[in-house]
Amino acid sequence: MEEATEIEQSLLSGFIRDRYLLGRAMELGFKPDLMPHNLGRVLSRTLVDVCGNTEMPLEPVAVGAMLKERGMMSPEMRRFLDAIVAAPEPDASQVMAYVDLLKARASRLRLVEVNKSISDYLENERQDGGDVVDFVGAVIPSLLEIQQQRLSRTSPPANEIGARIVGEIIRGHAGTTLGYSLSPFDRLTEILSGLRRGFYYGLAGAPRRGKTNFALELAASIASRHKIPILYYSWEQTRRVLFARLLGREALVNPASLLSAEANAPTIQGRVKETWAKMEPGLQTLFLFEGGRQDTVERIRARAHNLMHTFQTDECVIFIDYLQRVPLEENVHDEKARTDFISAKLADLSLELNCPVFAISPLDKEGCRLDEKPGDEVSEFYRPTMHHCVGSGDLEYDLDVAMVMAKDWISTKNLEELLKGEAKSGRTESDYLPRIDIIDLNLDKNRDAPESMASTIQYAFFVALNKFVELGYKTSDEFSGGFRDFAKMRQILEQLRDVGLLSPV
Repeated sequence: MEEATEIEQSLLSGFIRDRYLLGRAMELGFKPDLMPHNLGRVLSRTLVDVCGNTEMPLEPVAVGAMLKERGMMSPEMRRFLDAIVAAPEPDASQVMAYVDLLKARASRLRLVEVNKSISDYLENERQDGGDVVDFVGAVIPSLLEIQQQRLSRTSPPANEIGARIVGEIIRGHAGTTLGYSLSPFDRLTEILSGLRRGFYYGLAGAPRRGKTNFALELAASIASRHKIPILYYSWEQTRRVLFARLLGREALVNPASLLSAEANAPTIQGRVKETWAKMEPGLQTLFLFEGGRQDTVERIRARAHNLMHTFQTDECVIFIDYLQRVPLEENVHDEKARTDFISAKLADLSLELNCPVFAISPLDKEGCRLDEKPGDEVSEFYRPTMHHCVGSGDLEYDLDVAMVMAKDWISTKNLEELLKGEAKSGRTESDYLPRIDIIDLNLDKNRDAPESMASTIQYAFFVALNKFVELGYKTSDEFSGGFRDFAKMRQILEQLRDVGLLSPV
């Protein structure tokens, strides 16, 4: 009972100061009747009433005034309220855990009552001749109520969900995409209909294909555009290296130079100063975490709750770099079983938090072999797939969207030869030749996908700058033996010139 009292005080301390915490708790199934004491139940009902009145501030003075107005401010209530105000405020993850504990406690108490009813029936059955069918019929509603109370959150009927969607359509508030915009990757936004809440995304590829840089670009873009908390977890890179990649991409400077003495050059200092002034406002909701052994999915969930609380929102996006490095609380030694277990937890996390979860996965040896050199023949099927991920197993079945990066060796070679020819003929301002890989982003799975002209998007990946430029769709015609891509390479060259990426840095 002492533990329940502490939980009650902690929850009320948060509820009385923060409308967000109370709202989140109610979404998880909190009800005033869960409180162990009568004073706690009375105060909780008052807080719920205040929370429903958006014009009234939710803070101790306003709550005290409402209690007085209702004739509930007894000396006992005043002392109880003072103790609540003096108690430390919990964070969002603690509130989630406390609500679950109170629901479990209430369920156990109800089960004790049901158990007593069954015992009484069995002892008195012979005396009163009660029908077992009637008795079981009376007990079933109590069991169903216990079951309903233990559900993680309230489940609105379909007509409530439908009313919201229909209302958005009638009022003309329907969005152009279903999720967060990924601009400047406009074709990716189109083909995915944005990064959608409750969806689980996977990105696979061989080493040096730019998976981390691609995910970082998406993370920074969403943070800048939508101003919601973005959690980027990396078990491979430090915060300094991750940020250097972001800064280098915008300043058009090799990130390695930014972390060495080369950064002292006046030209680099000038670029960094100018770039940082543009970048800084858009990174206030992007959080880079160096993943460790303690960063299980459960800990990531708690941190997400706390950041959503900090920014007073129910939205966030989580990036995992990479999936197979996420630690488990359980000891699982089999690689396939471990990957499946982590993937299932991430899929559940996307639904529980109703947020996009974006996980990176490396390829196994066979997948890397398929991508390490040009294929023997031009074929859209000669490339790695999500089945080639390390410990793949059921990974593709868990994912809502499965994306695989592969190098287009033919286009990369043709673009390189075109750049050399331009430099040799003097048609360029300098003989600087950046290393550019043409990367195919293949969407092997795209749940609820809108209609599009292709399932592959091409990118120019500037290796030294860690920067991607979206080029366009790659259609099935381009895999045919008779396709000649000279005109396309010319078009790509002009695109890259237009964005100013073919000058020495």
